[in-house]
Amino acid sequence: ARLDMTTPVDVSRVAVSPNPAPLGAEVNLEIDYACASPIPNARWVVQYTVDMTATRAVLEVGASEPLTCDAGANAFVFHADGIDFAGVKKSALDNVGVLTATLRDADGNDVHSVVCVTQVIKTPEGLTRRVISPLE
Repeated sequence: ARLDMTTPVDVSRVAVSPNPAPLGAEVNLEIDYACASPIPNARWVVQYTVDMTATRAVLEVGASEPLTCDAGANAFVFHADGIDFAGVKKSALDNVGVLTATLRDADGNDVHSVVCVTQVIKTPEGLTRRVISPLE
């Protein structure tokens, strides 16, 4: 039984690098956050969503090992070698996407999501992403 259904999480910093970068390039994400109370066996899950009228794809970018979020200051540091867009229509990629890091509790319930809108632009080198911090 969960006693506290509203464990508040306060995010103070979101950094994504490289930024801007080719669409499928590596993702380095750092999130500084504070929790009002501990969250044992939590896990961060990072996803990229391609969302167009006809096409919606949620791509798993990666996840953390289970961790305990302490009451007070915490930091999440994440690295993925890239985003795999296999199976997604190229035409769907040339659009705004969303990079999301979601903190889930031990039961898999979403505690807090950090949503970063991602602009995708065509360049001579290919599609380039620019991730916008929700704190900007």
